[in-house]
Amino acid sequence: MKTDVTIIGLGLIGASLGLAFKNANLNGTIIGVDNDQQVVEKAIAIGAIDRGDSLKSAVVAADIIIICTPLAAFPEILAKIKPVIKSGSIVTDVGSTKAEVMRLFEQLPSGVWAIGGHPMAGAELKGIRGADSYLFENAVYVLTPGQDTPEHIVKRLSQLLTMTGARIQILDAALHDQLVATVSHVPHLAAVALVNSTEGNPDTLRLAAGGFRDTTRIASSNPDLWIDILQSNRQSIIAGLETLTKLLTDLTRQLASGEDKKLLEGLYRARDIREMIPQVKKGLLPGFVDVICIVPDRPGIIGELGRILGEDHINIVDIEILRVREGDGGTIRLGVPNLADGIRAVEALQNYEIKAWVR
Repeated sequence: MKTDVTIIGLGLIGASLGLAFKNANLNGTIIGVDNDQQVVEKAIAIGAIDRGDSLKSAVVAADIIIICTPLAAFPEILAKIKPVIKSGSIVTDVGSTKAEVMRLFEQLPSGVWAIGGHPMAGAELKGIRGADSYLFENAVYVLTPGQDTPEHIVKRLSQLLTMTGARIQILDAALHDQLVATVSHVPHLAAVALVNSTEGNPDTLRLAAGGFRDTTRIASSNPDLWIDILQSNRQSIIAGLETLTKLLTDLTRQLASGEDKKLLEGLYRARDIREMIPQVKKGLLPGFVDVICIVPDRPGIIGELGRILGEDHINIVDIEILRVREGDGGTIRLGVPNLADGIRAVEALQNYEIKAWVR
């Protein structure tokens, strides 16, 4: 079926969606809308959209409209497209909260189907410069249809988004917001609090090693985008913060009263629960085994690792440079599909005198 898609907002997510659709040979036209004409031109140049257009013109003929802007822009966008949007079309979004979005979508005309969307994917490089046709590969992509949305409408949007390589999950909007408050929004505020607890003291920051950096990385995210998220999911976040506060209070009491057994139980419980989290990359990736290797610092070493494993037909499904010291070498993590491949990878690397082991 021919499907014409309009993407409103050509930042990281919007441009990546366009690239993914084009990469999957979507049968239809992709029209892009953005306030920045240079961004539109860039999107055309990289092949993310077929053409740019004004908001109203881009919506008139669209079968599916994807709003990829901050939530604060939604009221104005919806007010402008209401008079021209065609009956039977689908409107969706990519925002991090869904209950407020579904409430805003209620103003759309009868016969227009609104389905909230949240791709659990992102990148360090923001804006269209970070656009990647594989951004959604194996990522969970949550959809929150309204109660009256026909199944065939949900299926049509799901089929389109599956073209990106994402894994579709249907959730109630309120439940979605509760879940992401726990695993995303509260952790973000916890990272903010941890960073602010240093008061920017240079001596403290000089001692900030990997654990602190990893725990607080998300505090570097765009504050203007995050205030939107926090405002739109207040109640779920407040509930999550209250739970976190209680747990921290319990830890404080246990430390103060010398309840070391309770502390140890909590540490073990956290470790066990943490091990239950699926190994993930951009949302959800089938489990893999980590091979750690220590390599010399020389040009082409990563390619050499690929060649060595490739000769034994071992696929590298994930790779990460853990640490490096200029002139001495570094530690690299290679993800391989299973334990058997991990053992073979270690043997192959050791044959080339590369220290390696399965983690």
